[in-house]
Amino acid sequence: MNDLFQPNYADLLLRALYIFFIAVLFFIIHLQTRIIKAGFIKIDLNSFWQRLPLSVGVFFITVPLFLQFHKWLFPAPANEQIFRFLFNLNMSMSVIMTILFAQIFRLLIYNYQIRLTNASLLKANAETRFEVLKNQVNPHFLFNAFNTINSLIMTDQQAAVHYVNNMSEVYRYVLKSHEQNAISLQEELHFVEAYINMLKGRYGNKVQFEVNVLPVYNRHKLPPMALQILLENAVKHNIASRSKPLFICIVTTREGGLVVANNLQKRPQTEASTGLGLQNLNQRCKYLSNHDLIIQQTESSFSVTIPLLNE
Repeated sequence: MNDLFQPNYADLLLRALYIFFIAVLFFIIHLQTRIIKAGFIKIDLNSFWQRLPLSVGVFFITVPLFLQFHKWLFPAPANEQIFRFLFNLNMSMSVIMTILFAQIFRLLIYNYQIRLTNASLLKANAETRFEVLKNQVNPHFLFNAFNTINSLIMTDQQAAVHYVNNMSEVYRYVLKSHEQNAISLQEELHFVEAYINMLKGRYGNKVQFEVNVLPVYNRHKLPPMALQILLENAVKHNIASRSKPLFICIVTTREGGLVVANNLQKRPQTEASTGLGLQNLNQRCKYLSNHDLIIQQTESSFSVTIPLLNE
C-alpha cells in the first residue's frame, strides 16, 4: 500500500508522459474535420457524437497498453487492484478534460471563422453597393440618362415621365435593399422591371428582354441587385444595335437556379471593368447558399446561373 501512494520519480515521470501522450492524441482526434472511411464504416469527425465512439475505442486500446507497459517496467504494487483503478481513473480524467478543452477550442475556432465570414460578407456587400452605385451615379450613366430624358421630352413627354419614374424606382430599391443580405425573387424582379424599362428607354429595340420565371420561385431569395449587376454587365460588354440586337433572357431552372443569358457579341473595345460586381456576387451567393455562380460561355452565348435560396 505504501508503494502505491509513494511512487518513485521515474514512476511519476512515466505517468506524466502517459497523460501527455493521451492529451495530445485525443486533442488531435477532437480537432479533426475529416471523414474516415473503412469499408462500410464511415465516421464524420465533424460530429461530436461520431467522434465519441472512436474516442472510447482508442481509450480501451491505448490505456491497457500503457498499464501493461508500466507493470513491465516497475515492480507490481502491493495492491494491484487499487493501482489499476487509480491508473484507469487518472487516464479517464485526463481524457475527459482533454475532450472538454478540445470542444471549447473547436467552438472558439468556429466562432472566429463565423466572425471572419461575416466580416468578409459585409466587405463584399459594401464593395458591391459601391460598384452598383458607381455604375449608376457616375457621370457617364447620368449623362446618358439625362440625354434620354431630354430626347423623350421633345418627342414623347409621357414616355419621359415613365422613364423618370423607373429611374426613381431603381434608386429607391438600391437605398432600400443595401442593408439586406438576401431579398425575395419577386421583389428583385419588380426592381428589374423598372431597370429594364430604363434600358429600353435608352436603347429601344437594340436590347430585347425575355423574363420567364415560374411563380413557385417568387418567395425564393437571392442577393439584392444580383440581376442588375448581370444585366449591366451584358449591356456594358456587348454590342447592341438595330442590325445586331442584344437578347437577354431571365429564366428559372428545374434545379432551383435563376439563369441570366445573352447572345455573345463582344464590343471591340470593352469599357474598363474592375470585375468586382461578378466577383462579389459570387462571394455573397457562396456565403448564403454554399454554392458558386455557374458561369458558362460558348462562341455565341454567355450565361450566369444564380443559386436560389428556399424561403
